[in-house]
Amino acid sequence: MINKLYSLFPPFLKRFAIFFHRTLRLFYFNLTKKKSYKNCSSISQKVFEEFNKSRPYGPLKKICYAPFSSMFFSRHGLVAPCYATYNENSSHISNNSIKDIWFSGSINEIRKQHSRCDLSTSCAFCENILNSNSYKSALINKYEHYAFSKSKYPKIMEFELSNKCNLACIMCDTNLSSSIEKGKNQNFTGNLFYKESFFDELREFIPHLQLAEFTGGDPFMIEEYYKIWDIIMELNPKCRILITTNANTMNPRIERLMNMHKNLYFNISIDSLQKENYEKIRINGNFEYAMKNTQKFIDYCKKHKTHLNILVCPLTKNAHELGDLVNFANKNKICVFYHTVVKPKELSLKYLPTEDLNKIVDELSIYKFPSKTKNQRTNKHNFENLIELLKSWSKENELDIKHDNIEEKTLSETEIINLLKLKVNETKPEFFKKFDNFSQEVLQLPNKDIILKKIYNFSDEIFFEYLENKNIDELIEICKTIK
Repeated sequence: MINKLYSLFPPFLKRFAIFFHRTLRLFYFNLTKKKSYKNCSSISQKVFEEFNKSRPYGPLKKICYAPFSSMFFSRHGLVAPCYATYNENSSHISNNSIKDIWFSGSINEIRKQHSRCDLSTSCAFCENILNSNSYKSALINKYEHYAFSKSKYPKIMEFELSNKCNLACIMCDTNLSSSIEKGKNQNFTGNLFYKESFFDELREFIPHLQLAEFTGGDPFMIEEYYKIWDIIMELNPKCRILITTNANTMNPRIERLMNMHKNLYFNISIDSLQKENYEKIRINGNFEYAMKNTQKFIDYCKKHKTHLNILVCPLTKNAHELGDLVNFANKNKICVFYHTVVKPKELSLKYLPTEDLNKIVDELSIYKFPSKTKNQRTNKHNFENLIELLKSWSKENELDIKHDNIEEKTLSETEIINLLKLKVNETKPEFFKKFDNFSQEVLQLPNKDIILKKIYNFSDEIFFEYLENKNIDELIEICKTIK
């Protein structure tokens, strides 16, 4: 009832309602924060308090609302609350129905973990960001709006069913790009696990959705998504459909979709406004064609009063353009958001020398953006959060343990394990728990020091190939052969 009433408020009244609610929540939190923190197990009291005070709706009962509002369907068939939480312990769509996964499967286990504020088991990605004090960059923020939903069913479903894509972006991998996969293996796997029964089961859930998100690959190239869009149109035409696309595909089916649905929203991946740089980053992409299609999507959103965002991967290759992309967004009255890019390592700003990272921060800090409209305020806010994240990375890089030039002989067994955990958490967080269990087994071996140094010197490709394709017993047997 309250949600429906709020939706009828004019913008200024919505802002007042949020301000009033946030003020009350902050007052109550200051009275009860010690009691609230009592059962928290994976972040410090200082982080717990600062994070809650930074939340847009004020301190809330749960540390994250993704497990209570969202389902993410990964290409691996693993289902989790969001893209950062699926791992080997997640329920698999081949063995479980959507209903079982939501009400009694691994997502329910994550809810139990969150009841004691435990992010370490399944949510290390956000735990790491919170512990670095980059609260506004945490994925948690995406789900805050759904804190007030009383539905027993998920309000968001995120679909990543296939890697079919026409581009081979330099920061992407085989999991998200069939073009890269075919280039490496002469093979295209696409949708491996989502059969006809999956689409039948969706019919129970779609009437309850407020938002359905589609990623890939590129959604416009994935046949299964057209089937889901038809079901949404039939059962819940008011549901918002968010499509994340590289804008390098346009055909009559897409135009028909845009004519049929009035609730389409778009995320357009654009990392450069310079043709040469764009096409170096988004290999196989056509800058002029992408911008032409982007304008079509902008025009659609203006006509139907929906929204379009551009998504940017901040890289070593485009750091000099990040301010220009905000100006582009403001000019077109749209918003810009940033991915947190930690791989590949050579493209990530995170691993730049501190001096270089500080120089980028100084150059970005010169930009001054307007804040008259809501979109302008969002863009300014997101840009400032990006700068804060870069500053936190700069501070991290000052710690000796995180320098790439640490001499191997100075590293203890614990330091090596922590460095490897950091790499797993930032590159393949779904395997974090597996590596944690594996490392504990390694510490029981007689030549553990030699084994850990050997593992530390593995290339990332070999390291993650072993981690993904071998179980813990097999990994230990391999370790026993190291002398």
